[in-house]
Amino acid sequence: MKRKKTINKKVRNATIMSYYGITFKSKLELYCYKKLKETDLTFKYEEHTFELIPSFTFTNDSYELFYRKGLKTFGIQRPTVRSMTYTPDFVGDKWIIETKGNPNDAFPIKWKLFKRYILDHSLNIDLYMPRNQKQVDEVIEIIKTKYEGVLQHKKNK
Repeated sequence: MKRKKTINKKVRNATIMSYYGITFKSKLELYCYKKLKETDLTFKYEEHTFELIPSFTFTNDSYELFYRKGLKTFGIQRPTVRSMTYTPDFVGDKWIIETKGNPNDAFPIKWKLFKRYILDHSLNIDLYMPRNQKQVDEVIEIIKTKYEGVLQHKKNK
C-alpha cells in the first residue's frame, strides 16, 4: 500500500494522495474510496463527466482582460465560450457521492447546475455530499440500507 502525499494547489487545505496508482485530490476522497471498497457497492471514481452548459458562440462584443501570447491584453475576447462540465467523485448505480471538505468559490454554482441537470434529464440519482469522515460513514450506511435489495440480487446472480 504505497501512499504519496503532495499539496493540492487547486483546493484549499487539500492534500493530494496516491493509493494503488489512483490519485485522489484530498484525504477525504481517499477515505471515502477505501470505505466504499470495503462494501459490495459498485462504483466508479471520477469516470463520469456531465456537460452542464454546452459551449456556445457569443456573437456580441465582449471587452475584457485576457491573455494573448502570454501577455495580458484588454480588448474583444474570443467569441467561443467553453462548455462547463462537472465530474463527481464517486458514481454508483443510482447515487453520486461528492466529498467536499472545503468547497471553492465556483463549486456551489456547479452543484446547483448539476442538480438542475439531473432534473432536466429525469435521472433517478440520489446525491450525497459528505464533508468529513463521519459523514462519509453515514452516507455509505444510508446507501447500503437503501439499496440492500439491489446488492443481494447482484450477489445471488
